[in-house]
Amino acid sequence: MNPLQRFLEYAAAFEQTYADDDWTRLERFFAPDAIYRVTGGNEWDCEVKGCVHLLAAMRKFCNEIDRHCTRSISGTSSTVVSGDTVRVAGRAVYRRGDSDELVLDIALLAEYRVGVIATMTDIHAPENAPRTQAWLEKWGRGLDPSYV
Repeated sequence: MNPLQRFLEYAAAFEQTYADDDWTRLERFFAPDAIYRVTGGNEWDCEVKGCVHLLAAMRKFCNEIDRHCTRSISGTSSTVVSGDTVRVAGRAVYRRGDSDELVLDIALLAEYRVGVIATMTDIHAPENAPRTQAWLEKWGRGLDPSYV
């Protein structure tokens, strides 16, 4: 199966997981030794190793941020496939109650090895960090945007 098709299946499974909180559904998409990186978020940058740990990190972020906000996710440009790597550029928009919008431009790289994700990296645009910090100071009481 080609990486793009596999990624689209992962993305659909992620949204289903987001809805019902069954994170075991995503295990089949990652290598046991997979690495998950978040870069460009400054103090929230991290690297998590191992499928179990990366799913826990994603779940933590969803529980600490997403589930306290309304969010919309959209693609901002065409998906690019190069060999075994899929690159998706997108935008996440968060609101909390009557807050201002928090707009985050993020690229996601999924690098495949033998049909599963070996490395996944969320790359935040440089303007995301100060924008997020300002939004959290104003609207983020009780929220924790860290993954670990």
